[in-house]
Amino acid sequence: MKCLLSALMVCLAPTLVIAMEFRFDGEAIRATGAIEKGDADRFAATVAPSIDGPLFTVSFDSPGGSLLEGMRLGEAIHAADAGTMVERGKNCLSACAIAFLGGKTFGSYAHQVRREIEPGARLGYHGFFSGRRDQVELVNEVLDQSRLVNALLLDYATRMRGVDGGLLSRLLTTAPAEMELIDTPAEIAGLGITLLGDPLPLPEDWPTLACRNAVQRMIGAFADAKPLVGPGAKRTASLEALRRQMLDDKYPANADAGAIRSALAGLAPGDAIDLMVGEPVYADPENPPVRVPLSQGGGFLGNACYAMADASFVTTIVVDGIDRKATLRQDDPLFAYDPDRPLW
Repeated sequence: MKCLLSALMVCLAPTLVIAMEFRFDGEAIRATGAIEKGDADRFAATVAPSIDGPLFTVSFDSPGGSLLEGMRLGEAIHAADAGTMVERGKNCLSACAIAFLGGKTFGSYAHQVRREIEPGARLGYHGFFSGRRDQVELVNEVLDQSRLVNALLLDYATRMRGVDGGLLSRLLTTAPAEMELIDTPAEIAGLGITLLGDPLPLPEDWPTLACRNAVQRMIGAFADAKPLVGPGAKRTASLEALRRQMLDDKYPANADAGAIRSALAGLAPGDAIDLMVGEPVYADPENPPVRVPLSQGGGFLGNACYAMADASFVTTIVVDGIDRKATLRQDDPLFAYDPDRPLW
């Protein structure tokens, strides 16, 4: 969501511009105020030596500040194996949002990121410029300033890992006088962010959205899944009803599948469903999956998609009655939302 920096009542509360203060609050490191030259060195010298466990997290509330110092601070946080966070109602904007990308899992050999926000947090990006004779302005004698800044930021994001370069490039096209707030599933996933707090209520059309997202993953980014996902989502009445419907979707009665249908019909419903999918489904007898009809076309052969959701996962099963395949996915609950629809 875009907002104008001049609209302070909408974007952020008025904030006194002072150098960033770091304060320990248990394993939370409260980082407040503007990012100024020297903050990264202060963090490395006075904060990083005390980070000795996996739960230490830098919790930001900052309007931004020096872009280059924001990158240096992100690198210092990354080197200290600390996570980053923006809490509900707090701001991390401009250069702060760049530092936020430094969040890292403690002691992770896999170099996993740990960046977290709560619903209602204001994490915002925009394009950068400088009108001063500072480090960024000096290199303008050789290269166009905005191109150089973006190249520096993309190189930094690559080193921090877990950032979709295409998404960050788009965020950096936001006018300097505006701010793109991170509040959609696509943005959250593209920046490697985990959403904290109680699960958000699922949208009414979550089965259709989850199945559309599953089909989109199957056909790739250059095709459109929307025409392939039909209306008429309907919850199956029981595991027995699920078994019967999945048999019809995967092994149509008019196909040469009589022996398979008979064998699967003779098993317990849960066992038959697991065999048809090829792995355990763990369908809840009290809350069976929702069936979403699919259309075939453009090389896509799916007949139906089955969707289940709980607090931890969204599960989709795309069934293909031509090749007789079933593709199961388990994803973050945000998979059941429109990727471009703001969550708050």
